[in-house]
Amino acid sequence: MKVGLIHATTTAIKPIEQAFQAEAPEIELLHFMDTSLLSLIESSGSLTPEIMRRFVVLLNMAADSNVDCIQLTCSAFNNITTFLQPLYSIKLFRSDEAMLDEALAYHRIGLISTVKETPEALITYLREKKPDCLIESLVDPGIIHLLFQGKKDEHDLKVKNMIREMDGQVDVIVLSQYSMEHVAHQIRTSVPILTAPLATVKRCLSYLQHHGS
Repeated sequence: MKVGLIHATTTAIKPIEQAFQAEAPEIELLHFMDTSLLSLIESSGSLTPEIMRRFVVLLNMAADSNVDCIQLTCSAFNNITTFLQPLYSIKLFRSDEAMLDEALAYHRIGLISTVKETPEALITYLREKKPDCLIESLVDPGIIHLLFQGKKDEHDLKVKNMIREMDGQVDVIVLSQYSMEHVAHQIRTSVPILTAPLATVKRCLSYLQHHGS
């Protein structure tokens, strides 16, 4: 079976590949990427027609590659699946839905993001599923760019500081970007920390077992 992965940044590749290798190394992964998407959404602040068109190019390439499902890996673009799924017979998975479904088991949910546009996409999903949940959000726009610049230690320190600030104020902490997954293993907290890659892979595999070729 094959899974098409849609990326907007290179930082998502390693976390999702490691998760698939741990859970289902037999799955063939096909990568489709447009690294201009992040800068476009950061400059526009929303999903513009240009962004939608560029995203459709990636989806079309994946759909035409005989994959069994398509998995997004960048949370800032997750709401796009709502508009585009009806256009495709193949299943499109948000990058975060499995993780957020786990978060919905808690009442007070804390979101930590390194891309300004991400919280809106996550909050929309959470509110639709559980309107009465309490959501706290911390975002430090642009931290993800530290990883692009090779400043991993500085990135990790800033994320850990946000986690410490959130700890104790909520029942669960959600790390919104795949690129923060490794930080969860570097810090102890009084509440659970949820990350997306492994939960995403398990959701994807469950679908493939029932619908895959």
